[in-house]
Amino acid sequence: KQAMEVMFENSSKTKQRFDLNIITLAPGTTIQFGAVSVTPFPVVHGESGGPFLGYRIETEGRVIAYTADTEWTEALVPLGRDADLFIAEAYTYDRSVKNHLSLKALEARLADIKPKRLILTHMSDDMLERLDGLPYEAASDGLVVDI
Repeated sequence: KQAMEVMFENSSKTKQRFDLNIITLAPGTTIQFGAVSVTPFPVVHGESGGPFLGYRIETEGRVIAYTADTEWTEALVPLGRDADLFIAEAYTYDRSVKNHLSLKALEARLADIKPKRLILTHMSDDMLERLDGLPYEAASDGLVVDI
């Protein structure tokens, strides 16, 4: 009940029409959920608790990787390596901002990550103003992605 309240206020008082299982994920340890495997990777998003995690999700021969909010960390290389879809934060274009990733920092290592498709997300005005001139896709509300 406490975990439910932390994640969704008043949810522990609501009658659920489904079973709810809360599972703690350990960085670097893959967990199977039926045909889906999830591997969390540690990312850098401050010192206020954590763990802060990015996720690599694999099923039916496809891989989706998501950085979450993070500064550059070497963990992003194995997290996104050869992913069919790599969803990456690009908060700024080239400016370093604590706890966040710049596009230039990501681009410096894209050759090592080698995602098949990259979609940028969590962008500041600095990035949004440049989107038309960039060779990458950008996330948007309601975007549907086929992989």
